[in-house]
Amino acid sequence: MSLCRRRRDPIADTIYTLSPFKRICVILFGAVSIHLTIGTYHTFGNMLPYMASYMRNFTDPSVRIEHMMWIPTFQGCFPFAMVIGGLTSSTFSPRVSAFIGCALVTSSVALSAYAIQHSFAMFFIVYGLLFGLGSGIAYVTAVSTAINWAPDKIGVVSGIVAAGFGLSSSIFAPIQTWIVNPMNLPATKDGYFVQPELLHRVPSLFTKLALIYGCMQAIALIVVCDPPFRIRHSGLGSLSEYIFSGSASSQRYAGVSYSRVRLDEQQEATPPSTSDDAPPTTTTKSRSNESIANDVDEDEEDDDYERPVFDNDEDTTIQLSPNEMLKSPTFYCLFAALFCCSFYANMFYNLYKTYGESFIEDDMFMAMAFSIASVANAIARIGWGYLTDRTSFQIALSTATCLASVFLLTMPMTRELGKGAFLFWLTGTFVCMGATHALFITATVKCFGNRHKANNYGYLILSTTASGILLAAISQFYLKTIGYTYLFIITSIFPFFAFIIISCIQWTPQGKLVT
Repeated sequence: MSLCRRRRDPIADTIYTLSPFKRICVILFGAVSIHLTIGTYHTFGNMLPYMASYMRNFTDPSVRIEHMMWIPTFQGCFPFAMVIGGLTSSTFSPRVSAFIGCALVTSSVALSAYAIQHSFAMFFIVYGLLFGLGSGIAYVTAVSTAINWAPDKIGVVSGIVAAGFGLSSSIFAPIQTWIVNPMNLPATKDGYFVQPELLHRVPSLFTKLALIYGCMQAIALIVVCDPPFRIRHSGLGSLSEYIFSGSASSQRYAGVSYSRVRLDEQQEATPPSTSDDAPPTTTTKSRSNESIANDVDEDEEDDDYERPVFDNDEDTTIQLSPNEMLKSPTFYCLFAALFCCSFYANMFYNLYKTYGESFIEDDMFMAMAFSIASVANAIARIGWGYLTDRTSFQIALSTATCLASVFLLTMPMTRELGKGAFLFWLTGTFVCMGATHALFITATVKCFGNRHKANNYGYLILSTTASGILLAAISQFYLKTIGYTYLFIITSIFPFFAFIIISCIQWTPQGKLVT
């Protein structure tokens, strides 16, 4: 509950008057737009050679690519920030909470233009910690708000919002490469650029990106809000009905459960007419209409606006607070599985380019390959979410992790097979990685309830920080020794471990809710 009484939000009231499909489209527009800006976290791998090369030549000659791996690790501090985001959203409003997160993200990118020219430590704090703090607050607020408008479509809604996070890379990676390396200059075999005309463009890149982010976020924040009244069902039909049915109007309330209503009509005689020949007239009063009117009056009360907007069928089964969740073995199974999934995903996101440039001398091809793979990743996030709604979290994640193990284990073959094979393996691995962000928030809601989803997911995603620290340590101290081939082989073990863990989750207290 908020510390102070919230005022009615006229924008939320306006959105609520739209049809179910239109209002969820408006809400998703805001959430996805925010995720497009904070999703540039995944373009770190594309920018890594540029940033490391600039600092190595102008800021600190001792900086190497391996050292830069600590930056995405602390950008991943957003699990802590997610807890803060949950608190600010409930204390103030989703719009205020999202504004705080977006302001931190945009300001951190703008300040990075100065920091990268002066100190690795300053750049680490600004582009690492500050960006991660803002991303976490904005991330959890946007996705939680979208779920509140469609509580019966958690998998698809969270998948669409997560798709925005993944699609960001496909949009901004080519933009970054076009700004910094428009002449498609090659890197050295070690993955560094040495051309002065390229390196001088790196600081201005951050300024231009900050301007783009600020404009997108300002528009999106207008529609970031919770529904004014409790929503039991979104009123949306199934995805297949929208695809294969030509009539949109027939889908408007396809997701709503209906029950028979008893229509008792009371006959009330009116006073006799002045004419003796006129028969007495009657008026019909429908109890169903009276009930509907009363329901509307009750909904209009401000007290209802104060209630949480999570009133759906699943919410009545289980509602665990963070303290209760931390005592559940189900939480630790999900924590371990997410640790394994985030380790292989972050490794691949951050090192795919430096690996590819060790045998592909085409920077523009790398940017376009990453863009294509990111589009596939975004589409896959929706697909994994839809598959989870139709089957189960266990089936969807098991499929993704098994495929990821195969792609990672065979990734070193692309060095001999060439560009086309590299693009295929890159895209396939990105499709598997799309399951991570789309599925775990769904599992959190299904296992521990909707009421505390922001804080609960914040604690769960702390595993990504732990895996990031392990990845950064391996990259700094062992990457040069073991090389990329053995790194891929070792990393392929992690998604396989996640598969084993998820296969056993059904024997935990809340595990049956996602199997």
